Amino acid sequence: MLSPARFRQGEVHEQAHRLGRGHPRRDARPRPGRRTPTGQRLHCHRHCARHSTGGTLSPERTQALADKLAALTPAGQPTTTELLKQKLGVDDNPLSELVDQVINPADYTCTASTPVRDWLVASRADWTPQDVALVNAIRSWDPIFYDAVLWPQDAGSQFGANGQFTTATTHTFRDLRNFWDIHGADIKLVPMHGSMLLDRPRLVRLFAEGYGLPVALANEFADEIATAMNQEKFDFGNHPFFTFNAFAFAGQNIPGFTVIPAEILMGDGILAAYQALGYDDVTAQAILAHEYGHHVQFQRGLFQTTLTGPEAARRIELMADSFASYFLTHARGDALQWKRIQEFDQVFFQLGDCSFTAGSHHGTPNQRLRASEWGYGVARTAANQGHILPSLAFAGLFDRQLPTLVAPDAN
Repeated sequence: MLSPARFRQGEVHEQAHRLGRGHPRRDARPRPGRRTPTGQRLHCHRHCARHSTGGTLSPERTQALADKLAALTPAGQPTTTELLKQKLGVDDNPLSELVDQVINPADYTCTASTPVRDWLVASRADWTPQDVALVNAIRSWDPIFYDAVLWPQDAGSQFGANGQFTTATTHTFRDLRNFWDIHGADIKLVPMHGSMLLDRPRLVRLFAEGYGLPVALANEFADEIATAMNQEKFDFGNHPFFTFNAFAFAGQNIPGFTVIPAEILMGDGILAAYQALGYDDVTAQAILAHEYGHHVQFQRGLFQTTLTGPEAARRIELMADSFASYFLTHARGDALQWKRIQEFDQVFFQLGDCSFTAGSHHGTPNQRLRASEWGYGVARTAANQGHILPSLAFAGLFDRQLPTLVAPDAN
């Protein structure tokens, strides 16, 4: 499900991705030399190994690093990250917006208390203003996401900071491939781990090859970031703020650089949040089912619509919600209990979306709940419980139902 960060490939692939035990747990959060294309050799200074313990940077040094990262791009010019986003066709997404709201609440009006928002707020309770500035600066580069997109082979095969979601995620991925009538073998499942922020060689590679910074500067930034993240307050890189999202990527060929496969990226942070709230038995399945729904849309041309702007984005997201609940509750899908999925959805969709006029609008919480319930109803009321609707047939039913799903519901 997850607030989709979206991707485009040429004129064909368009925006994509995102998407109980009822009582929240009391714990606030879980603790847990190649060459560039120009021939420059990459290396890392000092220690390249990960640290298991670290000291605490002074507020002055923390702020200095934040300022250094933020000042790299001249005022009025597109940031290096924005240029890479344009090359890959990546749009902003509401899950990332939620993290922004928690870090910078004064910048937003949509800051109502929800279980997930409250959990995120508690997770940063010990941060100083300088820590917030540093986290904002690092997140502006989004290093974990872009490293996973560009070099998925180095992201590993475990899901969750401690691998606790690996079985649920990989088994659900297998079931999704068998369930939907698309080429699932072409899709790569990729984890996003915060520990990447302590991996100096990967940071150097990203800054030099991905962002095109001089190798000396890439080394300097890698050293500074790895040192800063090697603190308990940041969970040694694994703080959920850095990986609070999931994405579906259609794949892309970047001439002269690399071919990126079709991917689903699953962040440890979003999984940890719902585990802490008591939904670890359905979290990975529900999020992955939503993201896989976007790949159904990619391959079946379901981004084509007469709708435009936010209405088009909302249709895509609500359809993926419906795909997910249909699979999750179908007898030949994950066959999970609807009541449990509904409990998860009610908390998950509370994330909501304040961007009613934005191109990445996902729909209101009520609209997303209705879409999910509709998908479940299609599975429950089928005369032949063993029959799986072809994806295009399901999408056709959804489009006919869409006006009802998005009908005004204010009293």
